[in-house]
Amino acid sequence: MLIAIEGIDGSGKTTLAKELKKWLENEKKKKVLLTAEPFTEEISKLIQEEGWKDPVTLTLLFSADRGVHVNWIMKQNQYDIIVTDRYYYSTIAYQAAMGIDKNWIIEVNKFFPKPELTLLLDIPAEIAITRIKKDDKFNFKEKLSLLQKVRENYLEIAKNENSIKIINSTKTFEEVLSEAKNYVEELIS
Repeated sequence: MLIAIEGIDGSGKTTLAKELKKWLENEKKKKVLLTAEPFTEEISKLIQEEGWKDPVTLTLLFSADRGVHVNWIMKQNQYDIIVTDRYYYSTIAYQAAMGIDKNWIIEVNKFFPKPELTLLLDIPAEIAITRIKKDDKFNFKEKLSLLQKVRENYLEIAKNENSIKIINSTKTFEEVLSEAKNYVEELIS
């Protein structure tokens, strides 16, 4: 069973993924694999290099990374549930925000298994940006504009996918976790 945690930067994906894993293991007695994208160190380094900011190249790099990730996941038979911090909806939402055709991105990623459940942590970009650690290269206006577009893309994707559950992540983390647990409980019972 594959559960994806999605949302814009600063929405709380990583924290939620870790806490869901703990809950599933401790209270539900499930064997859980926690993983994340980008997955491979080599491709992750390429993605982070300044020279690879071309949206088409980034789309292909993220998709290649996902291919390696999915291949590895398929070999992990000892787990009941796999929780991934980001999956292919991230590529669709982010790369479409950079001007790449959504249908092409979907086509490139159509061979990857669909998660049984995707938890989309929704938060306004203005709030998320205050949670993001700022570095020397941080461009507030540029990042805010991108995150607003990405959020819109995520919400648009969710309209057409019944397996995506939207959680308002401006709530307290305890409320977000409780809502996420309810969705997971429905899936595993």
